Amino acid sequence: MADAREVVTLNNGARVVFDPMPGLRTAAVGVFLSAGARHESDARSGLAHFLEHMAFKGASGLSAQQIAEAVEARGGVINAATGYEMTNYFVRCLTPDAPDMLDLALSMVFAPDHPEAEIEREKGVVLQEMGEALDQPDDLVFELIQQACYPGHPLGRAILGEKDTLKSIERSDLFDFARQNYSPRRTVVSVAGAFDRDAILARAERWLGDRPDLPTPASEAPAAAVSSVRGDVRKLEQCHIVLARPTVSAKAPSRFAARIFAEVLGGGMASRLFQQVREARGLAYTIDAACEQHSDAGRVSVYAGCDAGDAADVAKLTADIWADLANAGPTQAELDRAKAIAAAQFAMSAEAPAARAGSAAYELLTFDRTVTVEETLRHIAAVTIADVSQVGRDMLAGPALASAVGPKAGLTAAEAFVSSS
Repeated sequence: MADAREVVTLNNGARVVFDPMPGLRTAAVGVFLSAGARHESDARSGLAHFLEHMAFKGASGLSAQQIAEAVEARGGVINAATGYEMTNYFVRCLTPDAPDMLDLALSMVFAPDHPEAEIEREKGVVLQEMGEALDQPDDLVFELIQQACYPGHPLGRAILGEKDTLKSIERSDLFDFARQNYSPRRTVVSVAGAFDRDAILARAERWLGDRPDLPTPASEAPAAAVSSVRGDVRKLEQCHIVLARPTVSAKAPSRFAARIFAEVLGGGMASRLFQQVREARGLAYTIDAACEQHSDAGRVSVYAGCDAGDAADVAKLTADIWADLANAGPTQAELDRAKAIAAAQFAMSAEAPAARAGSAAYELLTFDRTVTVEETLRHIAAVTIADVSQVGRDMLAGPALASAVGPKAGLTAAEAFVSSS
C-alpha cells in the first residue's frame, strides 16, 4: 500500500509531514526536535528538560495561564516530553483549531519568554519531580542501570539532571541550548487526523521558513559498555533489580530481532520469565523484559520486584533462561506469538492520530524518510529463530550489567549475575 503521507521540506531543511485520516473530526499537531538530554554538557545536566518546562511559562507575550486557557477554551489538550534524543510539543484538538494550536506550539519552541521570575519557581517544581523519582525504587533502579550502561556519557545521566546542575541553570542557558540545537534540519512539524493542509503549512512556513540553517554540535557515541553494578541499599519490603546486557541500536538491521528476543524473554504473561519465575515458582510479583534502543546504542533489560529471600534465585533463574533462549533460540510457537504481538501493537498505534504524528516525526529524524506500516510489518515477519538466537548470543558475548535498590540481598544477587556472566 502506498504511503499517503506527504512530506514538505522547506528551503532550510525543516520538514512538515501531513498524515490525513479520513472520517476524523480531530487532529494531532506537534513540533518534534532531534535534541534532548544527550545534547547537554555535564555542567548543565537537566537543561533540555528544564527548557521544556519553561516553554509553558510564557511565549510570544502570552502568560502561562493564557497558554493553558487558549488550549482548553477550545477543548484541546497540550503536553510536551523530553527524552535523551528528542523533545516534542504536541496538541490534540478539533479540526478547525489545528492551525492555531500549531501556531501556539511553535511559539513555545521558537519564541519563549522565559520570565526571570518563573525560572527559580519552576526549579522548585523540578526539584520536587526529582525527589519523587528518587523516592520511587522502581524508577531509581532504572536510573542506576542507565548509569551502569553509559558511564561518563550523557545517556548515563538522568534526564531530570542533578540538583546542583539544575540550580546553576541561568536564563541565558535556555536560549543558548535552543539556538545551538533547535536547527531547521532537526525540526519536524507533524500533523495527523483531519486538518486544513494549506493553513498548517502556512503556519509552519511563517515560523520556520526564515530560520537560518546553522550547524549543530554532534553527539559522541557512548563507549563500549563494561560489566558494572550500581546499587542503593535501603530498608524496603522488596528488592528492585534490573539485569541487563547491551544490544543493537535503533538503526541496526537486527533491531527487530532484539525486540522479539525481549518479548519472548519477558514481554508478557506468556513469556518465559513470567511463566517460570512467577507462575511456576512464585518468586516475583513483577518480572518483565524490555528492549530500549537509542540511535547508536541499545540494551535488553529485565526488571524484577521480589522478596529479599528470593533475590538470588530470581537472578540465577533469569540468567539461565536468558542463556537458554540465546543458545537454543525460541520455539516456533514463541516466535510466532512474539511477532504477532509486535505486529498488533504497531498496527494498533497506527490508528491513533497522536501516535501516527509522533511516528512520522521519529522516522524522519531517525531514518531521514517515512517508513510505511507495511514495511515495518514485513521487517517483523522476516525475523527468524536464527535471527533471535544470534542477537541473544551477541548479548551473552558482551558484558553483563545490573542495578538494585532495596535490601542488600538484591545488590548481592545483582553482583552475582554480573560476576557469573
